[in-house]
Amino acid sequence: MKPAKRALCSAMAGNIVEWYDFSLYLAAAPLIFSQLFFSGAQTAFMHQVEAAAFFAAGFVVRPVGGILFGYLGDRYGHLVSLRWTLLLIGAGTAAIGALPGFDTIGLYAPSILLLLRLVQGVAAGGEWAGSILVIEGAAAGARNKTVLLSLSQSGVAAGMVLGTVALWLASCLPHEAFLRWGWRAAFVAPLPFVGLGILLRTSMDGGARRVEPHGLSRFPLVTLVRREPVAVLRGIGIRLAENGGVYLMTVFGLSYGREQHIPDTVLLLAMTLGLAADGLAMPLFGWLAVRYGAQRVYLGGIIGLSCLAPLFFLLVASGQTGYVMLAFVLVMALGHAPMIAVEPILLARLFADGERYTGVAVSHEIGAVLAGGLSPLMATLLYHASGSVNGVILYLLLLATFSAIALCGRGTGRDKPASFS
Repeated sequence: MKPAKRALCSAMAGNIVEWYDFSLYLAAAPLIFSQLFFSGAQTAFMHQVEAAAFFAAGFVVRPVGGILFGYLGDRYGHLVSLRWTLLLIGAGTAAIGALPGFDTIGLYAPSILLLLRLVQGVAAGGEWAGSILVIEGAAAGARNKTVLLSLSQSGVAAGMVLGTVALWLASCLPHEAFLRWGWRAAFVAPLPFVGLGILLRTSMDGGARRVEPHGLSRFPLVTLVRREPVAVLRGIGIRLAENGGVYLMTVFGLSYGREQHIPDTVLLLAMTLGLAADGLAMPLFGWLAVRYGAQRVYLGGIIGLSCLAPLFFLLVASGQTGYVMLAFVLVMALGHAPMIAVEPILLARLFADGERYTGVAVSHEIGAVLAGGLSPLMATLLYHASGSVNGVILYLLLLATFSAIALCGRGTGRDKPASFS
């Protein structure tokens, strides 16, 4: 198998396992954890806030993972970091599946859940950047590099689809069985595949760039910020609309759907269909980026997300199953997919080889904190403060504006803003 294809298979396998694990927490936070791991004496609103805050906590520590695994990846090779990220995410998810609830161990339940969520967050902080850089290195000079990178993001969508499907199937059990053991089985199930993913990455040697110690700064983050602050800020800004948008439509979208008395099984199925459409659309937008430029495709995604957000909430509020499913499919396939398909090449081109893992990871994960981590919490607070989704839509438009400004900024000398391919 050619190095580029081996790198793609490795990245997709790791992404599928990682985002299967991650999507379980994404879907379970508003649907399960608020019932099992927090005190029953609190109001439903406080349960939503706590679940959203724990979700955000995993994002807050992601830049720490970006710094740690970025340094290890730049010095010792990308695949070294990727083995550890996959192991930590898989072990953390399985441990959540085995964690007793509040009724059994009291305050230890939310405390341990928070700790495991932090472990997942640190590991996720180094996973995405490493996986796309393995492909970027193996496919250096190839015209179809952008398509390969977009296919790797389809692995992310596939993992999230599988995770959501697993939780949806578990939710079809009698409610008592679902809360007692059904959701736990979905969390523990991927352990064998975590081992296979680590084995696959261990067997690879292609695309794993490294920098010799004499060529690497002792403090790469400080060097990066001093040499290329504009590149870091652009990377963070580009990330805001994509990451904030997807978590607004999934995490908050599920909570909003429950407010409209839509059954959990319908919401999970709708999100599954949306993620499937997302993954199928990514290679198409990768191909369009080769023809028209990644910047234009990403800008199209920003416009699509901004235009579709009001329609999304209108369709969900209707409460009709077909409209709810259409809402998730449209916003994911036409709003999120164009952005995530080309985001890897946009971020990778911002940084030089010796700082690329650290640069991509840090900008990607700080953007995740500012957008993805906080957006469900912000949306919940705005919705309950105003009683409508108008504030949520305005918040999303603000994120989209920042991303558009960052996207149209001047390059760093390694990229040509109008002609990424």
